Amino acid sequence: MNVDEVARFTGEQSENIRHLQRLGLVSEGDEFGAEDLERIGLVSFAARRGIPPEEMARYCAEHGDWLDVFVRWAVPPGQSTAYDRDELARRAELDPDIFAKLLAAAGMRDRQYGYEDDLEAAHLIATALKFGFPLEPLLQIARVMSDSLGRISEAMVRLFHVHVHEQFRAQGLSGPALMAATQNLADPMSELVDPLVIYLHRKAWERANREDMILHLLEDAAPPSAEPGEIVRTILFVDLSSFTPLTEAMGDAAAARVVERFSDMVRDTAADCDGQVLKQIGDEFMLVFPDPQRAVSFGVGIQRAAASEPRFPALRIGAQSGSILYREGDYIGANVNLAARVTSAAKRNQFLVTDAVRDAVDLEGIRFEGVGSRSLKGVSEPVDLYEVLTSDGRVLRTADPVCGMELDEASADAELAWRGRRLLFCSEECLRRFLANPERYVPSGTSETGGG
Repeated sequence: MNVDEVARFTGEQSENIRHLQRLGLVSEGDEFGAEDLERIGLVSFAARRGIPPEEMARYCAEHGDWLDVFVRWAVPPGQSTAYDRDELARRAELDPDIFAKLLAAAGMRDRQYGYEDDLEAAHLIATALKFGFPLEPLLQIARVMSDSLGRISEAMVRLFHVHVHEQFRAQGLSGPALMAATQNLADPMSELVDPLVIYLHRKAWERANREDMILHLLEDAAPPSAEPGEIVRTILFVDLSSFTPLTEAMGDAAAARVVERFSDMVRDTAADCDGQVLKQIGDEFMLVFPDPQRAVSFGVGIQRAAASEPRFPALRIGAQSGSILYREGDYIGANVNLAARVTSAAKRNQFLVTDAVRDAVDLEGIRFEGVGSRSLKGVSEPVDLYEVLTSDGRVLRTADPVCGMELDEASADAELAWRGRRLLFCSEECLRRFLANPERYVPSGTSETGGG
């Protein structure tokens, strides 16, 4: 490619490309290859983040040809021919507008060119459309795959950077020696990425097909829905009570370790109850279950798991069952919203459900106690709620008034006699915070720390 062609592909002015040549960021001369396209793209990306080309050039001078490490990920091996978007669509026999929608769904809206592997992917999409696969679900699949694989890739890169590259820096390495040490581990590890992703996808595919088998076996019981994706499921939310004060008192790192432990507990218990973790936002998890009975089994199980920890925050749990819509790897609808609002109504150590859940559950040792009709945010009519209770005699522990951690005498690090009450604390730091401002943590007339 000549400089004008590179300018067309990258959207950069020809004089800017020549400037990058003078800085040594792209190859010299009048002929450019695919690697130069990616170098220009990386420099432009850094510039948008406030790092000028001159700073990039200085960094490369100190660390060697540092950009080459990142260019290798952008240019597939053995592929050097670049095509603009219109050429990719034409060669794949795709309508340009449809191709633009697919690129946007796949998170590549700003991608103005591609290589042979992009053309091959375009051919695959065109084949699916020719076979009669509808465009809308294809766009949904593209969005789900882009979002999911984006998180996977970010986790791999970010965790490697934090736990490998940053550790080398902590050992005193810098400059070319730092990059060499990093790449000596990154190169062999990168060879494991594709096989591992393919393997995990195959296992996930296996689990998804098991669920699809159940849908086929049950389809005679109900006619096809008029709305594609409508399905009856039980939605459950669970979060940590007092997580905000816990984070403030213990710090982000300690709070993150609590969430990591909570995540393990949620996923282990869900696996035992045929539940699926749909999403995690901070300390809150959204799960879906095939029926209310399994959802209640999960809720009781996760309460027991938390109670078995020496010290752990109280949980809040809420569930609702009914018709929901499957869209883009997620579930939406009024019943999902209601499940979230039920959870918000729960107090610490409380598991609340609606009558749709209560009426469908018959489990030994489980009973339901009405807590009244509640007006929930965004719900037009009051909702009757029920607390899930067990007959195992579980004893509620004392909450640290500062961070909300559930404690008993054996797990408390400090205690205080205050206004005729005996308070337990998870740490000396929480005791110190309490003594500095007691009224902030246990206002007069209250007996426990609330959730939040």
